[in-house]
Amino acid sequence: ILPVLKQAGVVDAGGKGLIVALEGAYKALVGEIEVSGKPVPVTFALLFVSTKVWSNTTYGGSFVNGLRSGLIGIFVYGLALGSIYLLSEEPMGDRFAAQNFGSRRAKQGAVIIIVIYIFILGSIVDRLQRQGLMPGHPLFSFIPGWTLWYNFFDEFSGGYMITNVLRGLPFFVLIPAFVLYKLGVRKGEFGFFRGDLKPALPFLIIYMAAFLFSGLTIERWIFLVYAIMYAGFQEEFFFRGVMQPLFIAITKKPIWGIGLSTLLFALLHIPDFVFRVYPTVPLALSSVASTSLFGGLMAYGVYRTGMLWPWILIHALSNVVGF
Repeated sequence: ILPVLKQAGVVDAGGKGLIVALEGAYKALVGEIEVSGKPVPVTFALLFVSTKVWSNTTYGGSFVNGLRSGLIGIFVYGLALGSIYLLSEEPMGDRFAAQNFGSRRAKQGAVIIIVIYIFILGSIVDRLQRQGLMPGHPLFSFIPGWTLWYNFFDEFSGGYMITNVLRGLPFFVLIPAFVLYKLGVRKGEFGFFRGDLKPALPFLIIYMAAFLFSGLTIERWIFLVYAIMYAGFQEEFFFRGVMQPLFIAITKKPIWGIGLSTLLFALLHIPDFVFRVYPTVPLALSSVASTSLFGGLMAYGVYRTGMLWPWILIHALSNVVGF
């Protein structure tokens, strides 16, 4: 934090002008993206803290404990973002060819990707309804062949891990990749490799150490491979490799592209968290808030490093170790 504060022109050690110093540090951290969009990170922070306070007080906890939980979360993720900023010389998001699209081409791609996103969200609702976890008639029952598609994977003999990977692959990866290809992106321009690894190294080391020292079993290795192929590869490619560059190309302001793609990433988790994973809505939405911060970290990391692969691995390791 200290180098950032120095770069921002921090005042004397006595603390005079602390608010000005903190504002300067904030500008130093995100100033290179030239936004008038302070509301993006500030809004995320306020929503995160508010959700933590609401979740805590709902279960009889104190307002202070909820506030402390929220502020600690913001502080930790702020440190993480600061480390990415300090370890990277400049943003490298332009290594993603889609980020360099003209406005017209970017809008064409973004419209299709948003339609795919809505379809993915609807398919999650449909699955929860078919499993009896969410009320209502299956949302996609009107689509010819959809029930056959669902039943095929539901009865697939390869197990739920392979089923989830195969079920998500067309919508998270294959169709979006084809869309970008038709818009002019060629092999080697999708941003998987050849970026700046330094900003990702601390996270790779921390998460890999947590994985290695938390007890190695065959089951954990298998789950890691699954997490890489599903949450890591598919979600990072769709949200950070496709959606985020397109949104940046449209808005011309990286923080808005990062913020919008992160918001949609978090919202996609709501149906599963509310109706399947957590027993109550406050716990579910509290986890969604944490997911949004994690998504923001991944998004900023991809933007600064200019590649996907380390963040795919970090995302997968995070799912395995649980933080």
